[in-house]
Amino acid sequence: MIIFLFGEDSFRSSQKVLEIKHKFLATDTIGSGLSVFNYGQNNKQKLLDVLNTPNLLAPKRLVIVRDMLEAGTDIEKDELLDYLKKYEKQIQAELDLVLVFWEDGQPKKNGKLYKVLEKMAKSQNFEKLGGLKLTQWITQRIKELDDKSGISRSALEKLILFVGSDTNSLDKELHKLVDFADGKVIQAEDVDLLVRANLDTNIFNTIDALASNNKKEALRLLQEHLKKGEDPFYIFSMFVYQFRNLLKVADLQGQFFGNESAIAKAAGLHPFVVKKSLGQLRNFPLPKLKTVYENLSQLDTQIKTGQIEVKVALDKFVVEL
Repeated sequence: MIIFLFGEDSFRSSQKVLEIKHKFLATDTIGSGLSVFNYGQNNKQKLLDVLNTPNLLAPKRLVIVRDMLEAGTDIEKDELLDYLKKYEKQIQAELDLVLVFWEDGQPKKNGKLYKVLEKMAKSQNFEKLGGLKLTQWITQRIKELDDKSGISRSALEKLILFVGSDTNSLDKELHKLVDFADGKVIQAEDVDLLVRANLDTNIFNTIDALASNNKKEALRLLQEHLKKGEDPFYIFSMFVYQFRNLLKVADLQGQFFGNESAIAKAAGLHPFVVKKSLGQLRNFPLPKLKTVYENLSQLDTQIKTGQIEVKVALDKFVVEL
């Protein structure tokens, strides 16, 4: 069997490799049938030598080949191509050999080896997660860490706001949150306590541009986010999150006479968010703010029901604000 793992989300691909490895080592406890080649480092042994030499100590073998498409030489790739083409049927039929090709990222699709592996192997592309897929992954990951635990919607939104969509960073934070929750549902205040916010100030710059009715600048900043590869679902959720916060802060501003710390505590918001929100409220009268949030809610429903594509919704929101 040949398996080909790759994609931008290198954390999830690495987790898949670990899953395959642990499953193999459950039967081969000393690992005599395991061979690992990392072409990002110096290989003392040739891959083809291992594939062509039966392991007398372990009839079942797992061979993991990392970053060959990215770091292997042209000669090594050509030799492997010749081998795969010659012995494809034999490898596919051999139940005692699992050959895993793992690329830490997205390899070039026009490479000869990529095309052969994609056709010949069981391939899995680990794309970056966003929107519903990201929230589902977080929920599932929590259950894997502790099946008694869970996460509230507000905590989930705040976690994504603070950390973003990087699954490696999210996984580290989830370990802390699950341990702290100790079998209970993770709450927004737990995220405030344990997660260090990595807030994207450019999102607030975009909203500042909107608040100043500078749609041209807001559209330019929006396109910058998208060109950098940021998840459009994340950007939209940030817009929803921030305008919801503006409503909260507007409601509390008079009650606490503009005291940032008191507002932050009462609203359950990060002090940075409150500070930026107070500045933006000067340009958003409450009636207009309510109308904007209602429009966002309608677009959110249209996105989730497939009536509009998320990037179109972002442009529409900015233009029609």
